[in-house]
Amino acid sequence: MLSSALPAKKMGVYLGIFNFFIVIPQLLAASILGLLLKVFFDSQPIYALVLGGVFMMVSGIAVLFVNQDN
Repeated sequence: MLSSALPAKKMGVYLGIFNFFIVIPQLLAASILGLLLKVFFDSQPIYALVLGGVFMMVSGIAVLFVNQDN
């Protein structure tokens, strides 16, 4: 879906930037999610799963707004 919406000459650059949007949230989650669970959710890991599910639904809705016309 992403590669068909990108110009061929800049595809490597844009896919590299897209990769940042995958890797950086994973690093942040690994670094601070444990602390956030202790502070906000009374060390209950189920809330991290719920939070992940909510963000997955939000991202699914956001995909509906991606223009796929070339």
